[in-house]
Amino acid sequence: MKLFLREHIPLTVFHLLHAVFLLSIVYLYMLEQSFHPSFGMFAYLFVISFVCIVMFLAWRYWRQSHAYRFLSSNLRQLDTSTHPFSGSPLLLAFQKLLHSQYRYYIQEIQILHKKMDDTSLFMNQWVHQMKTPVSVMDLLLQNFDIQDQSDREFVNSMREELERLQHGLELALYSERIKRFSHDFHVKRLPLKTMVNHVIEHYKRSLIRNRIHPIVEIPETIFVETDQKWFQFALSQIVTNAIKYSKNVSNQILLSAVQRENNVFLSVQDFGVGIPKQDIGRVFEPFFTGMNGRRFRESTGMGLYLVKQIVDHLGHGIAISSEEGKGTTVTITFYNVTKM
Repeated sequence: MKLFLREHIPLTVFHLLHAVFLLSIVYLYMLEQSFHPSFGMFAYLFVISFVCIVMFLAWRYWRQSHAYRFLSSNLRQLDTSTHPFSGSPLLLAFQKLLHSQYRYYIQEIQILHKKMDDTSLFMNQWVHQMKTPVSVMDLLLQNFDIQDQSDREFVNSMREELERLQHGLELALYSERIKRFSHDFHVKRLPLKTMVNHVIEHYKRSLIRNRIHPIVEIPETIFVETDQKWFQFALSQIVTNAIKYSKNVSNQILLSAVQRENNVFLSVQDFGVGIPKQDIGRVFEPFFTGMNGRRFRESTGMGLYLVKQIVDHLGHGIAISSEEGKGTTVTITFYNVTKM
């Protein structure tokens, strides 16, 4: 109704001014002809003119009310833009243009989706193909005949680079998979300590090489409902960061969990370099590396971003606290956990 009134106020004002102008001409003419017109007669004619314009606007609004309500509403779905209009030629022309734009927009979306699907397929195939040579190189290193300290340093260096490569491949793979999270999502009731130990075992070499001792303080009675694969990937990113930023600074990381009421809090605490105060609020943004990213060149800025996305999709909570020079604590919260 507001949109209709805003559009027709100029027409209404023009009609009333036009009526006043005509009545003024009639009044002057009658004076010239020595008539004595009464004010009531002209008021009566003005009221008739006003009633006519009101009736016209009422009829016009009745014919086009659905179109004005549609134009005043918020568009929540694309297909609602094809809502049929009726009434004035202007609205019909606008409807035709809108339908044409809608069809063009749908075609553009389909083309874009096709390109994204092709890119995602290529990325997935490429990552899986790269895993094979990485596994072969890892096997070759395991069978490498170490003769002296120089050979040992070479093997350790190669393993460290292979782990970085493998970590990057996993990051790329899960970055593509998260776009179709609902297609690969299975929630089960799982023991939290077992999942944490599985991640620690996966990074055993890196922990040993960097001389970092993981301390796990998680009761075996704590069970949570989550997707094992996605959760373990998210936790692995947190553990990787804890190792990376504790290297040559601290020799341990602490993984602990407590259950309060129906919530379980899993904390991963390191005692490394910490995060600068000005960066703490942006660590979950994509590609943000901050001050530490300049010191540790292997930082991509995607690890914690993916962790936040995964945790949100799983329906968990995540918080991070840190003090520069003293370490960082990342806490994942599992909601509505029933006690055993």
